[in-house]
Amino acid sequence: MNLLNHAKFKYSYIIMLCTFLLAAASVAPAQQKPLPLTGDERALAGQINYLFRRAVEQVRPAVVSLIVTKKNDPSDFPGLRFFEPEESVGLGSGCIIDKRGYIITNHHVAADNDRIEVILADGRRFIAQEKMLDPDTDLAMVRIDPEGEDLPVAQFGDSDQVEVGDFVLAIGRPFNLPQTVTMGIVSYRGRQTGILGRWGYEDFIQTDADINKGNSGGPLVSLYGEIVGINSNILTLSPTGISAGYGFSIPSNLAKIVSEQLIENKKVIRGWLGVNMIGLEDARDIPEDQINASLENRGARRALGRIPAAIEKGIWITSVVENSPADTAGLEQFDVVLSMDDKVYDTSRELRDYIATLAPGTIAQFKVWRDGKEFEVDVTLGDRGLARQEEEKALLAARERMFELRQKEATKEEQQEPAKLGIYVSYLTPDTAQQLGYEKDTEGIYIVEVKAKSLAEVAGLRPGDIIISVEGVPIKSPEQLVEIVKKADLKKGIRVTIQNKEGRKICIIRSDPIQI
Repeated sequence: MNLLNHAKFKYSYIIMLCTFLLAAASVAPAQQKPLPLTGDERALAGQINYLFRRAVEQVRPAVVSLIVTKKNDPSDFPGLRFFEPEESVGLGSGCIIDKRGYIITNHHVAADNDRIEVILADGRRFIAQEKMLDPDTDLAMVRIDPEGEDLPVAQFGDSDQVEVGDFVLAIGRPFNLPQTVTMGIVSYRGRQTGILGRWGYEDFIQTDADINKGNSGGPLVSLYGEIVGINSNILTLSPTGISAGYGFSIPSNLAKIVSEQLIENKKVIRGWLGVNMIGLEDARDIPEDQINASLENRGARRALGRIPAAIEKGIWITSVVENSPADTAGLEQFDVVLSMDDKVYDTSRELRDYIATLAPGTIAQFKVWRDGKEFEVDVTLGDRGLARQEEEKALLAARERMFELRQKEATKEEQQEPAKLGIYVSYLTPDTAQQLGYEKDTEGIYIVEVKAKSLAEVAGLRPGDIIISVEGVPIKSPEQLVEIVKKADLKKGIRVTIQNKEGRKICIIRSDPIQI
C-alpha cells in the first residue's frame, strides 16, 4: 500500500512503531543485546523516512536565502573603535510561490534595507527588483526577474486543517546554514504574542521545530509537503537569539491572502470598523474582580450584567473610536453585535479578520442588541491603512507635546543617572499612556527623549518607548531607574525590556556595543 495516498494515514504508523519498540523493550531481558530489525520493521522505518524526505523535497527546492544589505552612516557606530563598517548585512529566508519570481518572506527581513540578494537552493543568485510590504502581518513579497529561467515553486496548504500534535518541518538559513531542515510538532494554534502591536494581525501557529536567526521568512511545512506557515518570530533563551523551543509562524491561509494582494495591488487594503471589542463568551469568563481593569471602564460590569443569558454568542463593543465608521453609523459602547452580514461570530478576532478581507467603502450590515432591543445598522467601512496613519500622526504630535511639557518640569536630580544612557524619562500615568497610544493600565515609565549617538540609541531605544523592566525588575518610577543605573556595570551591559507600537522587546545597553 502506498502510504502517501492514504488520506487518513497521518502519523498512525509512527505511533504504531514506537509502541511496538517500547513493548519489545519491556519484555526483553535487561542485559540482552537488542535484536536486529526484522524485514517488516525495516520496511516500516523506510516508509516513515520516505514520508519525511518527500515532504522536504516538495518544498526545499523553492526555499531561498536572503542576504539583506543596508548602507551605514559611520556616525551610527560611535562605540566601535577600530572600524566603521560601510554596510550592515543580515540573513533571512523565503520561499518561491510564483514562477514569475515572487518570493514570500517576513516584513522585518525585507523592509529596512537597500539591497536584497536572493540565493536559490541550486546556487543561482538574483538581485531583488521589487519588494511589497505588509507590517500588520509581518509578511512581505520580494520579486526577482528569472530572465526566462524556470523556477521551482512551493504550494500553500490549508492551515485551518493543521492540528496541535501534527508533525511540521521548518526550512531556512539559521545561523548562515542554508537549506537547514528541523522537525517538531504544532504546539498551539491561534497564539497571540503582542509582537506586532495593537494594529497587528496575530494568529500564530506555535511550534517546537527549531527556528533561529536566519529562519525568518522561511516555510513551516506539513508532512503533505505543503506550506502551512511562514516562520516569523521566536521566544529566545538570551539576547543572542537562540531558540527556547517556542517558534511562531503566520498561518498559510493568511499568508496566501496577503501575498495575493501584495502581488496584485502592491499593498494590502483592509476595511476598518473603528471599535474595540471582545467576544461575549470571553467577556463573561473574566473574573468579576478583574472586569473593570480588563475593560477599562467602570460601567462595564453593569453593562455586561444587563445582557440576557439567552444571548450566548456575540461580540461586545467595549469602546468606539471617535469619528470612525462605527461612530458615524451610530454604534455605541456596550452594544452587542449579534451578527454581521448574517453570520454569527464567536470571537472578536474572527470578526476583525473578516472585516479586513472587505474593501474600504463596503457596506456591512450589523444586527445589534442594545438595552433590550434588536435592530440593524448599516456601516460603510473605512480604510484601515489610512486610519493607522492618522493615529500615528496624532500620537507623534502628542509625544512632542509631552516632551515639551516634560522638559519644562524635569529636575536635574531626576535625570542625572538615566542621562548616562542617553535617555530622559518620566512617570507614566493612565492619561499619558492613552495619549501615547498604549492601554490605560500599562505600567512602567516612558522615554521622553533619546540623545543622538547615545548608548540607548545604539541599543535601539526610541522616544515614546515604555520601559517595563530592567534586569527583570519591574520599573515603576524614574527614581527607581536612577538607583539601578547607579549600581549597573555598563561594560557588562544592562538588559532593558521595552514596549512600543511594535510590541515588547529586550534591548541590551552597553558602553562598548557588540554585534550579534
